[in-house]
Amino acid sequence: MPKFSDILDACDRVGALARERRLGLLDAEDERLDGRTLRIDGRTLRNFSSCSYLGLELDERLIEGAIDATRRFGTQFSMSRAFVSAPPYAELEEALEANTGRPTLVLPTTSLATAAALPSLLDERDALLLDQQVHMSVQSVMPTLVATGVHVETVPHGAMDHLEARTRELSSSHRRVWLALDGLFSMYGDAAPFDALECLLAAYPALHLYVDDAHGTSWAGRHGRGLALERLGRHDRVVVALSLNKSFAAGGGALCLPNDEMKRRVRHVSGPTNFGGPMQPPMLGAALASARVHGSEDLPRLQAELRTRIETVNALARDAGLPLLCGDEIAPIRFVGVGPQDAAIEMAEELVRRGFMTGCALFPAVPPDRTGIRFTVTRHHTREDLEDLVGALTDALPGVLARHGLAPDDVAARFGLKPTLPGA
Repeated sequence: MPKFSDILDACDRVGALARERRLGLLDAEDERLDGRTLRIDGRTLRNFSSCSYLGLELDERLIEGAIDATRRFGTQFSMSRAFVSAPPYAELEEALEANTGRPTLVLPTTSLATAAALPSLLDERDALLLDQQVHMSVQSVMPTLVATGVHVETVPHGAMDHLEARTRELSSSHRRVWLALDGLFSMYGDAAPFDALECLLAAYPALHLYVDDAHGTSWAGRHGRGLALERLGRHDRVVVALSLNKSFAAGGGALCLPNDEMKRRVRHVSGPTNFGGPMQPPMLGAALASARVHGSEDLPRLQAELRTRIETVNALARDAGLPLLCGDEIAPIRFVGVGPQDAAIEMAEELVRRGFMTGCALFPAVPPDRTGIRFTVTRHHTREDLEDLVGALTDALPGVLARHGLAPDDVAARFGLKPTLPGA
């Protein structure tokens, strides 16, 4: 397992590179946002980087919820929840429990939800396995867990045989074996292997799951409860973290716990619930309004509209022969494989020149030889937007690869794909 300081150093290098090449750490210059475009460095770019998948950040119901809560309760409620919670908290948690079917605890961010849950629920009798591509917010809690005596190790992404072997071995020496992973992985856009995980849960009573489903929240599942709760919600050894940001379009995070005792434990002992600043009234109001939207008959329509856009992108990429990872996955995160870092950076720069703001996924977020273009699909996008982006990707990629001494079949080999890009 790499030292955590090495991971942070790698992030620092990527941040400096992104700022230098004007691909990240940027400032939007818009006076008003429409969800579809961003003004960066004096240019209007079509935005394929947003995680507001359902486009609810501009929904009048959420805006009015934030305004109403601000007028009633002020811009902040400056008290720790260890003493008093702001008035909307209880109502929001009740609404989320109705939507998810689980005891739910709200925190200011999903990252703080993880920082609250794992140190509260694990101790020196436990082992924790980290999927290699689990979100950085989960990995950042590892030094705290190691300091308290938890055995922590990383397992290769998607290597189920290895995962089962480590679960079997660690079960003999630890009270519980936890696996931390994403419900929808934030780079390649692949969903967790839910069928295999259900088999492991049945086979190993010591196995527990901690699923960061921030990117699965809202656009997926009944009442927007996400991919993980939709598939694993009946299991009493599964803890799920949801995002009230991203597709939920408000602020905060939510821990969905198997029982009230576990909720009480996290609420009473965790630092983020007792010693950190609370979620403030404007975002509590917006989140409550969003929870009501998610509990309404309107949500299936919104989810279906996004699904249509995702299916359109998948079909366009398939017809164009683009190296789209998980090309049949219905997920708003899409990833075009490129390969080495320098080629992915050039590809991202070329897309900016053509008027598209996408993401350039680099190490340590992805392996250094499997970098590429990460883009997201939202309800804000028109079919023309989707066609134009796929067209730009298809047109630019062969030339970028050639300039770096690569052919389409090299990309296919790196990512385990069939070489179909023109020129293969």
